[in-house]
Amino acid sequence: MDMFSLKGKHALVTGATGPLARAAAVALAEAGATVSLTTLDANQQNEVAANSILNECWSAGSQNGQVKTLDLSNYAAVEAAVDSLERMVGPIDILVNAAHSANIKPVVESTIDDWRHELDRNATAVFAPTLAVGKRMVPRGKGRVINFVSDLHDRGVPNAALYGASQGAVLGFSKNLAIEWGRGEPLVEDRVTVNTIVIGFMEGVPGPHSDPALAEVMERYIPLRRLGQPDDIKGAVVYLASDRTNFVNGETITIDGAIAHHA
Repeated sequence: MDMFSLKGKHALVTGATGPLARAAAVALAEAGATVSLTTLDANQQNEVAANSILNECWSAGSQNGQVKTLDLSNYAAVEAAVDSLERMVGPIDILVNAAHSANIKPVVESTIDDWRHELDRNATAVFAPTLAVGKRMVPRGKGRVINFVSDLHDRGVPNAALYGASQGAVLGFSKNLAIEWGRGEPLVEDRVTVNTIVIGFMEGVPGPHSDPALAEVMERYIPLRRLGQPDDIKGAVVYLASDRTNFVNGETITIDGAIAHHA
């Protein structure tokens, strides 16, 4: 693990209220990072969930990290939280956008408000913290941004059109941002990189497979014959967060049991 050590790094995991965020946060802590967290929404349930994850990070060795309870689509709240974390904990070296919400609903039963809500929960919730952290990270000239995106960004299933659109927005944002923030002086070895982890159908992570009957079908359809476990993403998170990936930028690592390649 020394090759991928994150000792001395401050990592922020946003939307840390579910199993995917928990796995990412604990993995970073186990690799030596100080881990801070934000909620997805400003409510007590999410605050409790985020603090529970922070306790796991402390148990894994992370020290001095904090939880900020906020609505990730509220930029003013995100900006204030990032400012506070950098002053009290230290500069943010690693940003993991783990906010994840899926509204599985037929389009003809959806409304404009449903559409806006889905984009806020999944796309704006990535843009706002990336902007707030990027304003500080880019001038420092080095950092890691890791975004989670569902396989449904380009693989359609019934009733997931709104959700898939929000995932496509995040992927397009990530790839373009990697070019924008990766540019710098020619002799600079390391800069800000932006990469994406594409996830398949994971147990406990919202999606079409939240329906038990559909989950059973998907387990047979996935080449590895099982749903993913949130801990399956831990290695990829640590790898992309480490100093060993200073030439990995604008890439996607897909963790889906090869379902994306199924005919």
